[in-house]
Amino acid sequence: MLLHILQKDLKRKRTMNAILFLFIILASTFLAASVNNMVTIAGALDYYMDVANVPDYMMIALGESGETPVDGFLQNSSYVTEYEALDMYLLTDDTIEIAHCTEDVDRHSYERGATLLLGAVPENFTRIFDAGDAPLSLKSGEIAVPNQQAELNGLAVGDVLRISGPDKTMEFTIAEIVKDAVLGSTMISTKRLFISKADYHELMGDSPRYHTMLYAVNCTDVKGLEKELKQQNVEVIAELEKSTIKMCYFFNLLMAGLLVVVGICLILISFLILRFTIVFTLQEDYKEIGIMKAIGIRDGRIKGIYLLKYFAVTLVGSVVGFLISIPFGKALLMQVIQDFVMPPLENLLFLNLFCVVCVVLLVVLFCYGCTGKIRKFTAVEAIRNGSSAERYHAGGKIRFHRRKRMPASIYLACNDVTGHLKRYAVLIATFCIGTMEILLLLTATHTLQSEGIVRIFCVQPCSVYMDTGAVEKYIAEKDETLLYADIRDIREKLAENGIASEVWIELWYSLPCYGADADMQTSNTAYTMQQTGKDEDDYDILEGSVPILENEVMVTERTAEDLGVSIGDCVHYQFPEGEKEFIVTGIYQSVMNMGYGLRVSSKAQLPFQMVGGGFAFQIQAKGEWKVEEFAARVAEVFPDYRITTAREWVSDMVGVMDEVAALQKFVTVMVLLINTLITVLMVKTLITRERGEIAMLKSIGFADRTIRAWQSFRIMLVLFLAIVLGTVFSEMLDSAAIGSVFSVMGANSIQLVKKPLETYLLYPLLMLAVTGVSAYLCAAEVKRVDVKEINTLE
Repeated sequence: MLLHILQKDLKRKRTMNAILFLFIILASTFLAASVNNMVTIAGALDYYMDVANVPDYMMIALGESGETPVDGFLQNSSYVTEYEALDMYLLTDDTIEIAHCTEDVDRHSYERGATLLLGAVPENFTRIFDAGDAPLSLKSGEIAVPNQQAELNGLAVGDVLRISGPDKTMEFTIAEIVKDAVLGSTMISTKRLFISKADYHELMGDSPRYHTMLYAVNCTDVKGLEKELKQQNVEVIAELEKSTIKMCYFFNLLMAGLLVVVGICLILISFLILRFTIVFTLQEDYKEIGIMKAIGIRDGRIKGIYLLKYFAVTLVGSVVGFLISIPFGKALLMQVIQDFVMPPLENLLFLNLFCVVCVVLLVVLFCYGCTGKIRKFTAVEAIRNGSSAERYHAGGKIRFHRRKRMPASIYLACNDVTGHLKRYAVLIATFCIGTMEILLLLTATHTLQSEGIVRIFCVQPCSVYMDTGAVEKYIAEKDETLLYADIRDIREKLAENGIASEVWIELWYSLPCYGADADMQTSNTAYTMQQTGKDEDDYDILEGSVPILENEVMVTERTAEDLGVSIGDCVHYQFPEGEKEFIVTGIYQSVMNMGYGLRVSSKAQLPFQMVGGGFAFQIQAKGEWKVEEFAARVAEVFPDYRITTAREWVSDMVGVMDEVAALQKFVTVMVLLINTLITVLMVKTLITRERGEIAMLKSIGFADRTIRAWQSFRIMLVLFLAIVLGTVFSEMLDSAAIGSVFSVMGANSIQLVKKPLETYLLYPLLMLAVTGVSAYLCAAEVKRVDVKEINTLE
């Protein structure tokens, strides 16, 4: 009997059951894929660090003979348990070129986009893996390129690179696109290429050259080692802790987190729709329920009939969702952590199955709770068409005689929504969640794409950025003469081509310093920034002012806390020639180096031999220029250099801007699809419930188009209320949700950016248009309502 009832019910309510079935599939798919990915990602980074044998501490230093003062320090330090010195060759633009590129045979210039090092394949520390997550192994004549460098230059396996050593040039065929745990993050501006050990020794020869030494160190106490390094004033150009390396993958993990949040929101929407469906079904079946009670069938038995139906729909939908979640989860996972070495995945299929079983159990339990209304139905209600014949309040909220000019369809919609707001609560909640998803991701996209976002990356806004590949040359110099000459040459060459501009560059120095307590040394990532070529006036200052005099400095919030200093205190720098005091003039924020850093005036005399690196040249146009036109014009003057706009430069630094924008578009499409399905479900259920009222309206002269307008407009009115609520809630949550992401990176007071036209007009209108059209098309069913159905009214 139960199976016969189930079969008839599924045939009778095909649309409702089909939409419910789709939502169960979506919920199962996203829950299984999201939980699967979350568990995988939670252990993936630690697994990657372990299999790559990433050391506790890393340092980069320069030496002419392959040995640096760091060697002596590490040999004598009581904190060091083991270390390895990896010899690397610094590649400049004139030492690397593309000999053959399949994608573009005419391309020969190699765009580095970062400091580029060449070395032999590591055998112990900092192991490298190929695209298949196997340890890298190269033959003679082969070279391995990291994924970001391959994408930047359009390179693939089989292409050929030509590399010039100190006294020899060799060609190498790209054999692998590799994953580098230590320097693979987009937040780290140094990348490595690898060749075999035999090829490296042959290419380098015996000619004197600068050696870039990468020291991998395991120690008993990282903080103690770092403190000892600062106290002995050992010259290094960069330092990295293992925890800092892991944190540099934060934006990769952020994308995974966003996908999980999207999945949870979709699951929540699915349960809201499930509740609405159950409640409506019970209200529609009041006669059957009342009759069953009248003949003695108990509430528990009646509940069993409905639970069987939803169990059957959920079971089939969950099985389909389970099958879809396997490829879907893998696709999402590969997009998020394509730069990781994945842990073994043998138990993840069981995890998917476990999630699907949980969905089935949750739905059944949820359905059992929602069917509690059955006990409220009585035989009297079955006799009186679902009413107890008692009503103690007015049926409407709008008085028609006060709205004489209001169209009938609008009046009916407004009166219906305001008079039965509880009936539309599920629809409002669902639309509100979708609106919040869209607006929060839209705010994140607008903020990342805004022109001012560069200020939290420790640079001033400018028109374009130009990467000449010459920063490494400046590091090897003993003073800034070559740097100033290049700035002047760039400015003069632009002027010769009719382009008036300002040109400057940001350099960072690896200089130890302390505050009031000499034992409170700066963090290993607290580099000192200095701008060269222009006055400093536009940084993200939180308190105080930018340094102007040569003995002034400003510090980030995290560095101020580390050093125990505030405005007016002194920072003691340990220069090679002695100690010097700088007065703190301001507190600023930056997401570079995980929020640690200092900045001195452009007038400060810093030891140039302590330069650790720098950003691209920044060029600010004088006069009225559009950014794209100016970038194209500069590219014409300097065709051999990479010219980027602010958005492109930040995208290179963050690495997930395009992914966030793509996710925002994906979520928008998903929300519109969900809104459409919910609208179809809602309109069809309401028309089914109100067939008697519709017949009555037709009998007194209402046209079909007016009734369709009523059905459509009330859905749009509900959506409008949901958009307003969603906008208010997103305004309340965006600082906590989006701001916390930047806070992890060191920017605690990020100024979120919204484009009012898109946020408050374009996207709301898009949602209203799609939902309105769906409602109007679905409301065409009112044409099938016959006037004779007025007899169903009480």
